[in-house]
This record gives sequence, C-alpha cells and structure tokens, in this order.
Amino acid sequence: MAVDIGVFLPVLQGEGREQAGEFVAAARRAEELGFESVWASGHLTGRIPVLDPTVTLAAVAAATTRIKVGYGVLTAPVHRIAHLAHQLASLQFLSQGRLLVGADTGGSAWAQWRGGLLDPPVWAASGVPYEGRDELTDRALDQLRSLLVAHPTEVGGAELTLRPRVDRPPFLVGGESDADLRRAARYGAWFPNLASPAYIARMLPRLSALGAETGRVVRPSVSVAVPSTLTAPGTRERRQQPDATVLRRYGIDAERAAAMPVDGTPERAAEKIVEFARAGVDRLVLSFPDADWHTQYERAAQAAESARRELPIRRTATAGSQTGCGGWARVTLDLEREPGTYDFLNSLGKDVLDDGLAEALEEGVREGLAGEARTVRVHRAWVHEVDANERVFREAGRKAVTEALAAERADGRR
Repeated sequence: MAVDIGVFLPVLQGEGREQAGEFVAAARRAEELGFESVWASGHLTGRIPVLDPTVTLAAVAAATTRIKVGYGVLTAPVHRIAHLAHQLASLQFLSQGRLLVGADTGGSAWAQWRGGLLDPPVWAASGVPYEGRDELTDRALDQLRSLLVAHPTEVGGAELTLRPRVDRPPFLVGGESDADLRRAARYGAWFPNLASPAYIARMLPRLSALGAETGRVVRPSVSVAVPSTLTAPGTRERRQQPDATVLRRYGIDAERAAAMPVDGTPERAAEKIVEFARAGVDRLVLSFPDADWHTQYERAAQAAESARRELPIRRTATAGSQTGCGGWARVTLDLEREPGTYDFLNSLGKDVLDDGLAEALEEGVREGLAGEARTVRVHRAWVHEVDANERVFREAGRKAVTEALAAERADGRR
C-alpha cells in the first residue's frame, strides 16, 4: 500500500500579528518539500486563537500551485449552508480543484483536537440544536454535495442553484460511531483522528462491509490525522507515556494512544508511516505541536521520503462524465517499484469489477505502461452516478498509470 502525506498548517502562538505570514510561508514550504496536502482546523472557538479555515485555505491556495488544501475538520450544520456552499465552490474554483473537505458532526475527538472544544454553546449561538447533529450533518452534506455541482437544491424552503459549477471535492467524514461510519461509507472517505495502525486495521472490515452496502464504493478511502513531534537524526529517543487526562478528553485507551504518534527521528517516523500504510491508510496528516514548523516539516519530509522507498507509488484517476451517459469511473492503482514481468492483479473480485471492465482497465494500464515491465495492483475501482462502460475504465486505467510513471520520473526514482 502507498500513502500520501499531508501536514497541518501552524497553530497560532498567542495573538501576535507577526505570525500572519506564517501560514502562507508554511504552505509554500510544504509544497516545495513534496507534501500532498496542507490542512487548517475548522473550529469556531477553542482553547487557543483559531483563524477561519476558509480564509486561511484561500490565502494558501492563492500562494501555491500543486498542493491540496483541506479542512480538518468542518462542522457543516453550524454554518448557513447556502453561504458555506458558495465559499466551498469559490475555494474549489480558485484552487483549480485542490480542495479536500474534512467534515464531522462536532461530537467526535476532532472537536477537541488542535485547540478546539466540544462546545454545544457554539451550536446554540448558531441557532442549531446540538442534539440533532447526526441528522443535521447528513442533510447539510447532502445539500452541499448537490449545490457544488449546480444541481437545483432545496435550502430553507427555497430552490437554489449555484454557479459556476465545480468538480465536487472529496468529502472526508470524521468520527467513529456507527452513524459516522455509515456516513463515511456513503461519501467514500473516512477521516478519523488520533488513530493507531492496529485500530484502523480492525475497523476496515466494518468499513468495507458498509461500503459494499452502498453499491457505490468497494472500500472508502482512509485518511488519518495524528500528532507528530520529530527529533534530529541520531537523537536518543525517550518515549513519554500518554497523559491520563488527555486519554479521558479524547476517549481513547492507552494502548491506542501509545501506538498512534508518528514521532522520534525521521528514520523511526518512516517506520510508523509504513506501518500505517500497510494497515490500509491512504493518507496520513501530521500535526506538529512544536512552534518550529520549519524544522518539523523538514524532518517529516525526510521521513516521508524514506517511507516511499518501501512502498509502491499510488495514483488515482477519474474518467468519464459525472452526469452524462457512459458513467464516471474512479480507479486507484498501486504501481510496484521493482520492475519485473508485467502482471495485472485484480484483487477486487468479479462481484465488484467484472471481467469485461477488468479487461478494459487492464488494456488501459498496458497502454499507459507502453512496454515497461511492472506489476500493477488495482487498489480500488468504483463507479459513481451511473454504470460506467469499458471505454471509461480503459481511459481511467491509462491515465492513472501514466500519471504514476510521470510522478516517479519527476522524483528521479526509476
């Protein structure tokens, strides 16, 4: 399994105005270092000063060109949905499709992490009942998903259509309750925080089963946010035991807390990144409590590079139309690093990807490989909206493997 690495933008250290440029500088440096994404906390209030995530992400998107920008996480029901949809659509448009929307009900560990609060008064101030957060979150996300692609949508008793239409950004659903997991399966992406590799591995069968029930995804993608404090290479490591107060606050046990951080030297952090990847994590988002984000980003980049040497390259490609006939296929491929006899492994099974579509996907992969000897594993393939045809899968396979090869060559790793 391959894994993408993202980093949280720095937290504010007090009220100093001199920190205003830190966020843009951090995003630019994260892009230079090759991280996949940068993230901003979505809390309204907290134990520390918190900037509005939409404004923050807009600023960093304007200062970068490649790196994705994400909410970690957004509690949609406390916002006016029409206005929020307009903000998200504008950010997706101006970032040229780089937006990631982490979202949850405000009742999980996310609510207290990175300076937030499990704070029903915020809901009261917004005129929204905290007790109905599950139903309200479902409705809000459904409305956002529809509004972003310019579908006529009922909001507040009126029908609304937003323009311009944008490509729908991924919705990454946080939380760990049954309702949260069902929501994650429906939207195709789960985003827990403070999770260990063993915990993720235990949860994947349940998540896969829920994904199969939707008939739309094989297994939702998994992004995990974890704390990270990295020391200099060669530093003697001293592990601290998890604080009991912290465990009670986040509702996690000591075993999980001890296993989740990506910490220590870059070499040790790389081992933990590989462990997360092999447990089934698709994206790992690191959060650094240290005010010296410059050093932490550098060490995290070293760890990510070391981990990549142990993992295949992964690329996801989307082909086809979201609304027209012919379907919309999204295919994720793992490209094995070691050359060898070409082998196409469809681990999904005929009940998910039948022979005709698998053959079309393989044909596209062969075209993309253009004679190179590689092993390609189909990590995930699914269809949205309507049934995709063989042409769409052929196009998706060719695009995914071509992009993976291009990324490998750009990194100088052949």
